[in-house]
Amino acid sequence: MSTNGTPRPQDWKELYELAILETNPAKLAPLIADAHKAILDRIQETLTKPLSVETERLSDALNGLRTLREEVNSWKSKSSGDGAGVRKSS
Repeated sequence: MSTNGTPRPQDWKELYELAILETNPAKLAPLIADAHKAILDRIQETLTKPLSVETERLSDALNGLRTLREEVNSWKSKSSGDGAGVRKSS
């Protein structure tokens, strides 16, 4: 699951970190999608278990990805979509 021949990690935490730390807007959409899917898959695996620290982290990660996706969509609507925009730091 990679565009440059390097395999991407499958752990939701690693995929989430890749998406959050990516500074190239052109690469963000697939990273967000991969992390989002991994988090949802992990949530589904843990539904039968009591609430845990990991469940809280999964929820926080989904909220972070939602915010990042909204930023990317905002950039796209403000630019021509060429990925030349600079990601604002918070």
